[in-house]
Amino acid sequence: MFAGVPGAALAQTDSAFFAVLRGTDTIAVETFAREGHELRGQLVKVVTGRERTSYRAALMDDASTPLVEYKVWKGEDKLESPARLTGRIIFKEDSAAVDEADSKGLRTVMFQTQLGAIPYLNLSFAFMEQATRRARSSTLDSLSVPFFNLGGGQTLDGTVLRVGPDSEAVRIGTVEFRLQVDSSGRILGGAVPSQNLLVTRAR
Repeated sequence: MFAGVPGAALAQTDSAFFAVLRGTDTIAVETFAREGHELRGQLVKVVTGRERTSYRAALMDDASTPLVEYKVWKGEDKLESPARLTGRIIFKEDSAAVDEADSKGLRTVMFQTQLGAIPYLNLSFAFMEQATRRARSSTLDSLSVPFFNLGGGQTLDGTVLRVGPDSEAVRIGTVEFRLQVDSSGRILGGAVPSQNLLVTRAR
């Protein structure tokens, strides 16, 4: 557990499994759990040789994540083998400090971002759920949400639209995610029409 995070959201424990499909092909699978002010999980990208990323993130009341830690393995790596890449991101106001270590050593890079930015990890719907949860706690039908791309350090402009009592649309650039959500913003399933992707959730 992450300790000493002021103002952290104390959400109920929740765990689930996301599968991302294109037709009958599985593109990615993600298992995750929320407990108190911590989100932890693992994303396996089947289409890229079963590359897997494990992560832990501290959660705040506004659905932002002041601290994210992650590890990356290639598909051919054994489960017990050391990660090929380890990283930590510390968000503070409008900046993000990224520490990464791999076989070439340790490096630290500072990125400009926006206050309250939500981490974006491609095909991770557990992280995207931070945006839908933030939108559900708002009275607005359209909410601007900045996303910090964990894969490159860019900050992407996003919008969450309340489509109905049980659905939201998340737009990031030219890509739209159409999502079924519950009253707290939990993602129950959805689709990415432009990429012919279907998202399912199971416990």
